Amino acid sequence: MAFNIHTSHRLLFLIPAVSYLVLVAVCAVIPAMLEQQREAEVEAPFEDALLERGRRLYRDFNCVACHTQQIRGDEALASVIEGERLIPVLKADARFGREVASRREEYAHQQPPFMGTQRTGPDLSSVGRRLPEAQWHYWHLYTPQSVSPDSLMPPHRFLFTTTQPSDDVAADYEKVLNIEGLGLPGKELWATPDARALVEYLLSLNREFIEAEGLSR
Repeated sequence: MAFNIHTSHRLLFLIPAVSYLVLVAVCAVIPAMLEQQREAEVEAPFEDALLERGRRLYRDFNCVACHTQQIRGDEALASVIEGERLIPVLKADARFGREVASRREEYAHQQPPFMGTQRTGPDLSSVGRRLPEAQWHYWHLYTPQSVSPDSLMPPHRFLFTTTQPSDDVAADYEKVLNIEGLGLPGKELWATPDARALVEYLLSLNREFIEAEGLSR
């Protein structure tokens, strides 16, 4: 009775071990390989040092704790256009200015992906399209309530300086305009290189998908 699981210690070990390996392959290894293959089919984003710096700051400041980059879709209204299954935006998410729900392709090449955890603040996946002016973002970072009175976001004034930068580093700074409503002690304000990088990253978040082709634009 060599094949009797009740009497064969070898079978008692091999059957659970093989079952575990099969489950790992089916539930983890194969899906991961398929995702890597899909990611390889998506063109890698243009590498830009300033954008990468801004992305790191977005991560380091834990912006994902209050802002998502994920638009939910209404599965019940999904349709197929030219062989591509498209899911329209859930009505509650339409205020964020997108017509198509987030797709896996949006997070390709992101390590880690910034899908976010909750919406204490608005979704930012298309904030660069909704709010394309850098100066607005500077005002918002310095005093959020100056442009969004109900905002719960804390000020990020450490990203700015009221001291005019010296000539040798002036090119890395940007003067903030129309600062009368920011409650400044002085009359001039400059965005530091970190502020510029973070705002440049926010402006790059303009993801949308062309419905007819299912491609990013």
